[in-house]
Amino acid sequence: MAVILYIRKEYFRGVTLSDKSAHILEFHYKGQNVDVFDNGARVFHLEYFLESKFKANILDFYVTDMNLRGKGYGSVCMLEILDQLKKKQVTLIKSPIGYKLAPIGYTGPDQYLALMTEFYEKTGFMISGDGNTAIQILE
Repeated sequence: MAVILYIRKEYFRGVTLSDKSAHILEFHYKGQNVDVFDNGARVFHLEYFLESKFKANILDFYVTDMNLRGKGYGSVCMLEILDQLKKKQVTLIKSPIGYKLAPIGYTGPDQYLALMTEFYEKTGFMISGDGNTAIQILE
């Protein structure tokens, strides 16, 4: 059974990235996919699945250009998307961390897991005991 949340399809949000540069990001929600654009270029993509009205599972997400990674796009986009889901009464978000999901450009599982753990913790997630899942309770 599919659960549907209605989030405004397109909107703009002003953000400041880690290098202190200001950007106006355009968020596009289509079904359970979110694409984020900066000045017309897609910079972030996220797919999620609503297990129930209150539980969401992140299936995949990435910053689209390797040259944009590490600049803060992922963090500001993830925080904004989590905020929108929270406004729609989603209270639990889970995401797998596994290396098999890693995009190209990582030297191996250790580097990938260290970077992803840091990213998830920075965006408010807790890492499960086995290290395979990131979990966040939205309050």
